[in-house]
Formats: sequence, structure tokens, C-alpha cells
Amino acid sequence: MRDLFSAGRRRSRRIPATIPIRLVVESEGLKLELESSTVDLSFHGVKVRTRVVLLPGETVGMVTEGDIRHAISARVVWVQRAGTDLWSLAGLEFLETRPA
Repeated sequence: MRDLFSAGRRRSRRIPATIPIRLVVESEGLKLELESSTVDLSFHGVKVRTRVVLLPGETVGMVTEGDIRHAISARVVWVQRAGTDLWSLAGLEFLETRPA
């Protein structure tokens, strides 16, 4: 059975890419930068591997160089545990994409 996120139903093509990133999460008035990495990228979003506990619908920032002033805003669409370790996978939808 094909899942809802099969290639035929995506808005844009995904490209495998492992890039170290930091997720910026606000919790109790604090901004936390937490190490994560990408799994794949598209024009509309990214799949990340993280130890951060994320919830669908939550808004996070994503940065590659640690400059939270230039974080890309994203909404958590789905979260899945990655095996038996502490890592999970999450699908993030970019909130500020513009056509080229």
C-alpha cells in the first residue's frame, strides 16, 4: 500500500542530503538551539533526524550556521520514532517559501 506521502503526491521532489543543522525551539520563554541533521530536502520542506521532542503543529526554526536571527521558520507536520534509540524523524514544512 502506498502511503500518503508517496512521490506522486508531493508538491516538490525530495533530494537526499545529510546536513548538520540546529533546530531552534522556544520553551518556557527560552530559545534553545539543539543539534539535528537533515535526511532529505525539497523546496517546501525537510525531513530531519533529531533528539528533540517535537509535536505536530509546533513551529520551529532551522539554522545551519548557528545564527538564530536568520532561522528558517517551519511547521512540524509529522513525527516518527527512529528505531529503538533516542532519535526521531520529523517532517518540517517551510513557512516562508517563495517561488524563484
